[in-house]
Amino acid sequence: MSGAAKVTARPDSGTPEKFRVWSELCESLATRFADKTAFINVDGKALSFAGFDLRVNRINNALAAQGLRKGDRVAILAKNCTEYAEVYGLAKTGLIVVPLNWRLTPPELLALLHHSAPAAIVVDQQHLPVIAALREQLPSVSVFIALGTAQSGSAALSGWQDYEQLLTAASDARPGIMLAADDVACLMYTSGTTGAPKGVAITQRGILGNVHVSADLVLHLQPEDRTLAAMPMFHAGGMWYHLHPSYAAGCTSVLMAGFDAAQVLRNLALHRITNVHLVPTMINALLADPAIGQVDLQHLRLIFYAASAIPLELLKRALDTFQGCDFIQSYGSTEAGMITDLSASDHVRASSGERQDLLSSCGRPAPGNAIRVAADDGRALAVGEIGEILIRGQSMMSHYWNNPDATEKAFLSGWFCSGDLGYQDQDGYLYLVDRKNDMIVTGGENVYPSEVEAVLRADPEVAMAAVFGVADPVWVERVVASIVLKPGSRRSAAEILAHARQHLAAYKCPKEIHFQQQLPLNAVGKVSKKDLKQAFSNQNQ
Repeated sequence: MSGAAKVTARPDSGTPEKFRVWSELCESLATRFADKTAFINVDGKALSFAGFDLRVNRINNALAAQGLRKGDRVAILAKNCTEYAEVYGLAKTGLIVVPLNWRLTPPELLALLHHSAPAAIVVDQQHLPVIAALREQLPSVSVFIALGTAQSGSAALSGWQDYEQLLTAASDARPGIMLAADDVACLMYTSGTTGAPKGVAITQRGILGNVHVSADLVLHLQPEDRTLAAMPMFHAGGMWYHLHPSYAAGCTSVLMAGFDAAQVLRNLALHRITNVHLVPTMINALLADPAIGQVDLQHLRLIFYAASAIPLELLKRALDTFQGCDFIQSYGSTEAGMITDLSASDHVRASSGERQDLLSSCGRPAPGNAIRVAADDGRALAVGEIGEILIRGQSMMSHYWNNPDATEKAFLSGWFCSGDLGYQDQDGYLYLVDRKNDMIVTGGENVYPSEVEAVLRADPEVAMAAVFGVADPVWVERVVASIVLKPGSRRSAAEILAHARQHLAAYKCPKEIHFQQQLPLNAVGKVSKKDLKQAFSNQNQ
């Protein structure tokens, strides 16, 4: 039942932000938590808050000595490590950090490097050969820096500088660069799940705004917390959680090079982790690991999950398994930071049966944010009506880098157009329906893939399901499903369709079902429908 049109906002009732730019925060933390460990690699390398700040000063001064100035870009291609955090610290002097997705192919990396035109690039050992092979095609890059030693195998790479040697030779004095809140600190590329990646320009104000909302008002992080960083730092989830809020709260962050369920469980116990950020596919992998019942997780007080919708059955299993641990969900984006939160108390209400429907929600606007569910003309829709989610908040990007057309399209009268479809209930809780670009229009009817996927996943023989639309000469688009069956299953396409028809209108049911061993995932566990559509097109050429 629909109610009146509304705009939902949640006031920021927390302590006002203390810092105007990133350098002020870094220097305050170095004083307040001087000898406390800020970052530690799982291999044991650790940095205190004071030591980290001095190394950040050194890398900033080293690059300044080589001619880099405020506004220049510095790209990094590496797995999670303490040096990665230091490179993010280049925002201290107004250098713009460009984190690169290490899952991209060389042509994809080249496109991002041409677009961002960095003056310097920092690369770990694993990815040195990739960038070395692209070097002649990178005219903007004058400084090539290798983490570890500037070698690949036994052959030294000519023209590469060693990161540690650079820092050793540089001063650790505080750089005297004047910064403004609107200066760009980071250029983060979207995943490109529905099109070409766009460079999201995130300002000093945007970073500190998200720190305030997430660390202080939603997650309530404390200096005694110990966080496990299993999310890649090139992704907004890794940056928005570990490199900014956790660090800003004075937490100790344990850095993993990548996600591995067994290693995550081991590190949760070994490092007495109190909070961790995961995505639903990671949670599912932990629950499936045989060691889940054998490790000591009594210190774990919070699991924060985000990046994609979570199936209700999976969330219920997680709540049962991690008893005594709070769960908080957030809907967010690279462009807007943390947008909503489904609080720990919301999860308790839902799991108790009082409001079980909340487990399908991604919560209410995070403090300081406002949400409007809108029609195509920006008009606010009534409660229960599906429309595009428009956002206002203090963590908003300033623009898309070198893309004024995309920037103009992204904003409507001061509201950011998320491209996501959803609706709100009478209490302001937001329910995601799908990506606007993923919606399938077949025979004049709108089909939301997430609705079809939920039905397919409810089949006890289905492990994973992804639904997308492909061009059709009769229906404009037809509904196609890619499915991964559970081990040992012999479920046929006809049986799956029979199940779907019990719960869905005929036009919503897949016209084709393709069985696969696995679905293509991006770096944070989202199914890449762009890759699925491309694979489907290649098969049908």
